[in-house]
Amino acid sequence: MVIRMLLLLLTVLGLAPVARAKEPRPLRVLWCTGGGYHDYKGLTPYLTGKMQKYANVQFDVSTDYKAWADKGFADKYDAVVFFFSQHDPTAKPVVDNIAATIHAGKPAVFIHGSLHSFRELGPDRDPYCEAIGLTSVVHDPLRPLETKKVADSPITRFWPDDWKTPSDELYQNVKLWPNATALLTAYSQKSKKDHVVAWTNHYGQGRVFGTSLGHDRNTAGMEVYPHLLANGLLWVCGELDDNGQPRSGFGGAKAAK
Repeated sequence: MVIRMLLLLLTVLGLAPVARAKEPRPLRVLWCTGGGYHDYKGLTPYLTGKMQKYANVQFDVSTDYKAWADKGFADKYDAVVFFFSQHDPTAKPVVDNIAATIHAGKPAVFIHGSLHSFRELGPDRDPYCEAIGLTSVVHDPLRPLETKKVADSPITRFWPDDWKTPSDELYQNVKLWPNATALLTAYSQKSKKDHVVAWTNHYGQGRVFGTSLGHDRNTAGMEVYPHLLANGLLWVCGELDDNGQPRSGFGGAKAAK
């Protein structure tokens, strides 16, 4: 009775211990990588570490692309990031399963070389490209690029209007799929056209963010680049608000300072 009265008194005085709201767990994300033409071994730890400044996320890394043909390869993850370069004429089960996994609702991010992977499949690659939201088969040589914002999006609201990279590959667009929305473009000296270099997509129940930027550290080493990837990841997971800020509990180490 005495203890009960004491607790009542403490509550009235505002001194009773209050249960703290449970913080959201970090997003658990599968980072699919590997292959040639790029420094995936160096860029993977660099980018995942940098992204954690902007998003509350933990990464597991997968380098066996054939395992991505397993129907359950992404089941325990909140999202999947694809950052790889693979060429295999027998990989139709891989591309079909990636597309089906996203169509069923798994959020995904596609970066640079993943757009050109498995080009040798020809039209059999179309479901994969539709899931990405953009088809590309060739790129310009490495050169300086300047981006232009073409849509208002929380993902790119922070992005500088006059952003330039000293060197990157411009992936020429063959097709921007109907459910995709261009966010950033850059001009090709080869085709004499603007090409989409960052976009969002809806494929079935899945949300997708993609960027063709990021060949090497000339772009990846600029602080805005991992911020862009982190915002895209948060957006596909529904954890980026309309102002381009992480929802409560999903900001990274930088937001926590």
